[in-house]
Amino acid sequence: MARRKIIESEKYVPEDLDVKNWPIVLTDNLSDKDKATYLKRKKAVEMYLGNQPIKEIRYETGIDFESLRRLVLRCIDNRDENGVILGFRALIPNKKIKGYTRKSKENNSHSGRFTELLDTFPQLAELIEKHHFQTNKQQFSDPKMKAKYIHKKFLDECRAIGLTENQYPFTTETLAKRSLERYLHKLNNRHFSKAASRYGDAAATLATTTGIGREHNLSILRPLERVQFDGHRIDGMFSITFRTPEGDEITRVLERLWLLVILDVASRAVIGYHLSTNREFSGNDVVQCIRNAVVPREKRALTIPGLSYNERGGFPSDCIPEMQWALWDEMLYDNGKANLSNFVSDRLEQIIGCSTNAGPVAVPVRRGYIERFFGVLEECGYHRMINTTGSNPQDPRRSDAEKKAVKYSISFEHLEELTDVLISDYNGTVNEGINNFTPLEVLKQRIERGLIPRVMPEEQRAEVVFLSMKVPRKVNGNLKEGRRPFIHYEGVDYRNEVLSRSPDLIDTTLTILVNVDDLRVLQAFLPDGSEFGALTATGKWGIVPHSLKTRKEINRLRKRKLLFFTSEDNPIDCYHRYLESHAVNNRASRNKLAEERRRSQKSSTKEEDSKSSASLDEVLSEDDATRTRPITRINKNLKTITF
Repeated sequence: MARRKIIESEKYVPEDLDVKNWPIVLTDNLSDKDKATYLKRKKAVEMYLGNQPIKEIRYETGIDFESLRRLVLRCIDNRDENGVILGFRALIPNKKIKGYTRKSKENNSHSGRFTELLDTFPQLAELIEKHHFQTNKQQFSDPKMKAKYIHKKFLDECRAIGLTENQYPFTTETLAKRSLERYLHKLNNRHFSKAASRYGDAAATLATTTGIGREHNLSILRPLERVQFDGHRIDGMFSITFRTPEGDEITRVLERLWLLVILDVASRAVIGYHLSTNREFSGNDVVQCIRNAVVPREKRALTIPGLSYNERGGFPSDCIPEMQWALWDEMLYDNGKANLSNFVSDRLEQIIGCSTNAGPVAVPVRRGYIERFFGVLEECGYHRMINTTGSNPQDPRRSDAEKKAVKYSISFEHLEELTDVLISDYNGTVNEGINNFTPLEVLKQRIERGLIPRVMPEEQRAEVVFLSMKVPRKVNGNLKEGRRPFIHYEGVDYRNEVLSRSPDLIDTTLTILVNVDDLRVLQAFLPDGSEFGALTATGKWGIVPHSLKTRKEINRLRKRKLLFFTSEDNPIDCYHRYLESHAVNNRASRNKLAEERRRSQKSSTKEEDSKSSASLDEVLSEDDATRTRPITRINKNLKTITF
């Protein structure tokens, strides 16, 4: 083919004829002889496509016209398995660019016979691929058919299409079994995703969703531009101590607990976490973790002897002022039901104002940083404890974890302190992924460079309630029966002085803002959005803090005649006694009891802080009064006494 015909041919696109677009060859890997041959060929092809005279090309390289034309067509007519033009790679000496094709049928050798057989009978290739990849799983009972069973079906099909014992493949020693195995290996390389499905759904999902295409936003620099969230079941057993109805104090094992974490991608810093006592963490647990990541936190008062915080560690909100009340732009999590609940989505949209990305199902590598964090936390922390369950049932560290948790009374409170210290120390530990800086150091450097995250406005901080939801409720009451107006929510009546004196609101639907973490008080709003005020639960329900989950559980037990209390009894105390009576033989009751104790402890801590603040305010008021009190001077015995 003449040079003009090659250039003007519609068979070739201009990009294929531009040697600048061709893949290059690393000549250092070639021998001196092959390197010299390759460079001559390359120069000749470049001169030919550069429209240099044939005589000059032959003089410069010593390659005649016929050989030159063959080399050029070899470069532009052939492509690799990925569809990329071979280009200069076709000029490498002794390089095979086409597979073996059997030409002589009289040849006694079996080379190429298997490929020739599949080309002659395409139904054989379809049968092999169908059984190897299980394309129709309803027709197959073997989930992963081995090569020897595929070989048997292959031979049966060969007989069915009329091949005799004197024809290939029956004339070979192994009946073409080795050729079949090599063909199956080629199929695996050609169809990687299908081949991965032979090893389980997890491998198939990983093969189809990762390692292909381009990763978006490779460089995340600004703190909280993107965060990752996930939950991890802790590899350890913990206990709880309580009293039975007979007054005996006993210690029993809890169900395994969950650790929920939010991690900043830019700095690898953990900005918040939450420990869940539920068998499976819920939407409330997710929102509690979000709250802990936003609201500034303080270090815990440690009670375990010898346990202390690393001076370099800490949490971003207590070490960096710019990270207090900071909000993120994008949140990555998995497709768990708790993460996708309407409650979580509403809180992320209304309070955080971020976008969410659940990603493909069952692909944790899309959240590799947080998965790596959990591995480090286990190996450097929980797996070193005597009550660890190890990473798998065969782990030698898994030795009577339940017995040791009971023997040494390793409690949920101990886990809270240990987890807080471990995560705090992690934030102050150097990380190879961020150039051997600590996560806190990276945060400080980025913020000093002006990469400051969004912060919740100050006017919203006092009003925001993370664990809240809106529900409509009608005002009940009856003038004829003398029943003053009230709101009924989850089996309890709510009212205040203003509502009791507003019979005109009976049958009016109000919007109720419910704090699911504390149902003692509800915030009511009129139909036009005006704030009506706080409504308090009647009876003992308005005294002891309790969650919506606890209220529903109490109502359920009462409906089933398993829990009894009167209007004079404290329903929360009755519920605690019920849990203690069932915790002897029921792990779920133990976890619920641990959660109720944590809630009570948190409530008592808040009350003590409130009392301390009130006492401090009184002292300051007295000091102010003393400073503003008029000074009286009394002259006595020529001395001035000042009060």
